[in-house]
Amino acid sequence: MPLPNFLLIGPPKCGTTALYATLARHPQVFMSPVKEPYFFAFDGEPIVFGGPDGAYFQRHAVASQAAYADLFAAAGNLPVIGEASTIYLSSYQPEKTATRIHNALPMARLVAVLRQPVDRAYSAFTDMRARGLEPLSDFGEALAAEPQRTANNWRPGFRYWQNGLYAQNLIPYYERFPPTHVRIYLYEDWRDRPQTMLADLCNFLEIDPARLPVQVLQHNVTRWVRYLWLERLIKRGSRAKQLLPVRLRRAISAHLRFWNQVKPPPLDPALQNNLTERYRDELMRLQDLIGRDLRHWLYGVHV
Repeated sequence: MPLPNFLLIGPPKCGTTALYATLARHPQVFMSPVKEPYFFAFDGEPIVFGGPDGAYFQRHAVASQAAYADLFAAAGNLPVIGEASTIYLSSYQPEKTATRIHNALPMARLVAVLRQPVDRAYSAFTDMRARGLEPLSDFGEALAAEPQRTANNWRPGFRYWQNGLYAQNLIPYYERFPPTHVRIYLYEDWRDRPQTMLADLCNFLEIDPARLPVQVLQHNVTRWVRYLWLERLIKRGSRAKQLLPVRLRRAISAHLRFWNQVKPPPLDPALQNNLTERYRDELMRLQDLIGRDLRHWLYGVHV
């Protein structure tokens, strides 16, 4: 039975969902029908997290080797077989995750898209707010709460700061895989020059770039909720809602959710600059690690 030879390892809020969807339309590529199996982050370990929606991974993670292999049963003889689990390049056990991937898939090719870390962190924060999971409305307060949340074992999506420590989280992969099997892109590459980036990625994966879809669609665009209580009410089941026909219930929920979501407020420039400065040493390490000039991430050109 085939297994992946290609992994999109994340991190979250860097365009991975759109890239997954685009590659899935290439006739030489099979992407797992479950976009994020999360398998190698846990690989048989108990999946127990606290905080809001601590059971998320219990519901969504593909936990057994057999179930993971089944995801790729329909891949046939396609040359590229892949999946895209953003937790693989989060701050959650990067050493263990990289080791598990290398042990199971030593010849796999790994791809990551990295975004200016403060912008990525704020996007993750606003996404959690939009999902009705982030209880704090102030980004700075959420960052200040992060150490305690981590100590209380909140799930990795709430590690807004730590998930931006890209060099720290990438080094375990570079220690286990040859550099020729790791390809790192910047969010600007994907946002501004998608066809150029995709052509390079196809060459990396040894597939035909001419067979890519012409149009690249946006996916997983973050919104901000007007009222957190309303988002939670929409998510929560109730006896009153069960009295309505299913189609009507879904239509009402979709209308309320659309009305309740707006464009996120901009991040305060002073806070953005302060946080970027705190990332400086990490970005210099990253620059050396991946061989890309990242000075524009430090001097106010945030994407």
